[in-house]
Amino acid sequence: MGLLNFNRVALAQEKTTESGISDNQLIVLQYHHVAEDTPGITSIRPKAFISHLNYLADNGFNIVDLPEAIQKIKTGESLPDHAVAITFDDGYLNLIDFALPELEKRGWPATIFVNPGLLEKHSSHYLSWQQLKTWQKKGMAIANHGWQHDYWIRQPKDISAQDWQDRIKQSILSTEKAIEHHLGHSPKLVAFPYGEYDDWLTDWLKAQNLIAFGQQSGVVARYSDFAALPRFPASGQYANLQTLAVKLKSKALPVDYNTLPSPLVQDKKNPPELRLTWLTQFNADQFACYVTAQPKAQTEHTTQYTTVVAVEKLNSGRSRYNCTLPRTDGSGDYYWFSQPWLVQH
Repeated sequence: MGLLNFNRVALAQEKTTESGISDNQLIVLQYHHVAEDTPGITSIRPKAFISHLNYLADNGFNIVDLPEAIQKIKTGESLPDHAVAITFDDGYLNLIDFALPELEKRGWPATIFVNPGLLEKHSSHYLSWQQLKTWQKKGMAIANHGWQHDYWIRQPKDISAQDWQDRIKQSILSTEKAIEHHLGHSPKLVAFPYGEYDDWLTDWLKAQNLIAFGQQSGVVARYSDFAALPRFPASGQYANLQTLAVKLKSKALPVDYNTLPSPLVQDKKNPPELRLTWLTQFNADQFACYVTAQPKAQTEHTTQYTTVVAVEKLNSGRSRYNCTLPRTDGSGDYYWFSQPWLVQH
């Protein structure tokens, strides 16, 4: 189909030329354990973690404070070029053995998402409030991961939808209160356990003025949905530095993220259809989407939208449509987009 040119007005009057889109964006990296003896699926070994940090330092990346960077993006204030924020989910105790001291030596901030109910019950596994306070004073932000790391979207059969939603909302609010009580300040950031969310949750988070992060890959831009921001997982199978380096150089796909569908997939709509509304011109011939454990997705383009659909039904559990588009500036880099899905049975 070649070049499609829409030149739509982006959200919040964000520039939509290629140079404008690349001006103010943020890569967020997600880690869990940094240790030799923890489960591989959620871990990165210390040697590999050092290789990530060295790559960031040697290639001109600027490590920024996540709460401050998000506010700058929302208000249009400039970030440094190649801005990257580092996050850790769950607040595991092993972070003080290696990861946090290594960041401290470099003068780099990070954000730790914690579960108060777990850290208070299992002191041998999680950072204590006193330890978190110590690291907060050293520049680390402590943020909300829910009270006990529940599945927020997987409603049990023995409870009504409203009661379940109220329980999850209380989990988030109680965590905010605990952080404020023990640490004196909350950055008002939330990370979804397991990266799972739905429209009722993102709508409520917006009403609470809370900013939230999933585990779908991608880049944060001013036109992102700030109740479901992307992060690049960098542990387990995603710790490979060769593939991570490509992601670190990527930019947010210039689409309207606030029109994306719920990640929940209904049986009658499996495989789900994704419609992307473009904010600028793109080359349809070079746009491609890939599906977890499946062949490449089918795509169709109109003068306003691109629709994406898998060729087979999605398997039960979590999966994604990952889409890329080569940039036209000669850099060899990509625009990146990921839509998470959750199929329940």
